Amino acid sequence: METQNLPVTPLQLALDIYEDMSGQGTSISDATRDIGFLRNNIFTRVGGLGIAARRVLDAAYFLVAAKAPDELIDDKVYTFTAEINYFKWLMRYDSRNHSHLIAQMRAAAKARVEIMTAPSIEELTDKDAWGTISLLGDCYIDRNLVCILLSGRVIKYLISPYKAHWLSLRASTAFSLSLSRAIYDRLIPCEGPGVTEWFAYEDVLEWPGKVGESRREVKEFKKRFLEPAIAQLNEVSDFDVSWEANGDRLPPEKLKIRFRFTKKQGADAARAGIDDSMYLILHDEFAFGTEEFKRIAQNRAEWTDERLIQAVEYTRHRLNEGKITSSPKGYLWKALIGNYRIGDADRKMASVKASLLKESKNEIRSRSTAQEKLNASFEAQNEAARAKIANEARIGRELFEAADAATQRELFSSFVRGLMPQRLIEKQGLKRDKLNPQNILNEDRVVADSFCTHVFAKRKRMSGGESNQSALLT
Repeated sequence: METQNLPVTPLQLALDIYEDMSGQGTSISDATRDIGFLRNNIFTRVGGLGIAARRVLDAAYFLVAAKAPDELIDDKVYTFTAEINYFKWLMRYDSRNHSHLIAQMRAAAKARVEIMTAPSIEELTDKDAWGTISLLGDCYIDRNLVCILLSGRVIKYLISPYKAHWLSLRASTAFSLSLSRAIYDRLIPCEGPGVTEWFAYEDVLEWPGKVGESRREVKEFKKRFLEPAIAQLNEVSDFDVSWEANGDRLPPEKLKIRFRFTKKQGADAARAGIDDSMYLILHDEFAFGTEEFKRIAQNRAEWTDERLIQAVEYTRHRLNEGKITSSPKGYLWKALIGNYRIGDADRKMASVKASLLKESKNEIRSRSTAQEKLNASFEAQNEAARAKIANEARIGRELFEAADAATQRELFSSFVRGLMPQRLIEKQGLKRDKLNPQNILNEDRVVADSFCTHVFAKRKRMSGGESNQSALLT
C-alpha cells in the first residue's frame, strides 16, 4: 500500500537539520544526513576564488536549485532569499566578521565562467554557442536576509541535469584549502578509470585564488599549495588522491598535471547519508553500486531512514512470498519510489505463517531425530551382532585347527549335511563334492566363516562352553 504524505523537499530537510544543529553549535560538515544539489559540470571550471567565496557560491546555488520554479524565462530575474545565519551555516562560515562575509560575496559576484557547446574555444565554430556569465549575479544583504538575483538563463545552466553531478554541502564544506576544494570539484564528475584529464600548470596556478609571484615557481607551488591540498583531500574527502606531471624538469609553460583517485571504502554510504548497517543491506543484499547510492543521496530529503527501512522490509516480504521473480533491486526501487510498506495485518499474517512453518519444521525435525536414533540403535545392534559372529568364527577356526583328523571329518560332515550350508555353498559357486576338511577354510571366505561359526555353535551346544575337543563329537 502507499502513503499519501507530501514529500519532504531538500530545502525543508536542510532547514530541519539547521534547526537541530545550529542550537548545538554544530557545522554542516558534521551533519549525519546529506544536503546538496545537482550542479552542472561547467561550474567545476571556476578558478581564482578563495575557499570562503567558493562556499558563498555553493550556498547560493543550493537555494537556487531548491527554490527555482519549474518554468524559467531566460530574461526574467528571479530573487532567492535566506536568513543570514542560515546562509552562513550552509556555507560553514563561522566568523562574525560581517565585512569579511561581504568581501567574499563581492568576490563571488565578480567571478565569471565561460559556457560553450564546443569542447574547447579552439574548436568553436559559427554553429556553436558561447557565452560568459556572472556566477552570482546581483546579491545583497538587507535586514538580515541574503538576497541572490539570477536570470532564468543562468539558472537553466546551473540546474541543467545534462552532464551534471551531485554536490554535497556536507562534503564540500569540510575543506579549508581552496586548492583542495578546486581539485575536489574536478574529481566529482569524473568517470572511468579514476584519472582526470591533463591540466596545464598555468591553469592550475589560478585555481586557489591569489598566488604570490614567489610561489608560482613549480617547486614552491608544490610545497606551499599542491602537497598540502592533496594531504587534505586524502584526509577529509571520500577519495584517495595522488598527482603526477607529464615530465620532469619541464618549464612551466609545458608542464601539465593530472590527478589519480580511488573512492574510499564507505564513501557511498557517507555520500548517501546512511549508516553502515543500511549500507551493507543495500550493497550486499540488493547489489547497490555507486550510481544507486548517488540516486539515494539526491533524493535523501524524501527517502528518509524510515522510508528506506520500509522499502527493504516490503521487498523482503514479497520475496518470502515468492512474488519477486526477476530483480529484487528493481523491486526495491519500486517500493522506495512508491513508498510501499507492510501493514500491521500483513505483518501479523507473515508472523502466523512463520510460526506454522516453524512448527512444521520442528515436527519434521523431531521425526527425523527419532528415526535417526532408531537407525543408530539398529546399526549398533548390527555392529554388535557382526562382532559377535566374527569372534565366534575366530574361536571356531582355532578349535577346528586344533582338532584331530577324525574330529575334523565329523565336523565337516555335520556342516555339509545341513540344508542352509548346502544353499550357501551353491550360492558361492562351489561344488559340494570338491570340498573336504583340508580345503574348507581356504576355498571361500564366506563359506569358511559359516563353517567356523558352525564349529563354535556345536562346541557350545554339546560341551556347555568347555574347550574339550572330544565333547564336539558325542
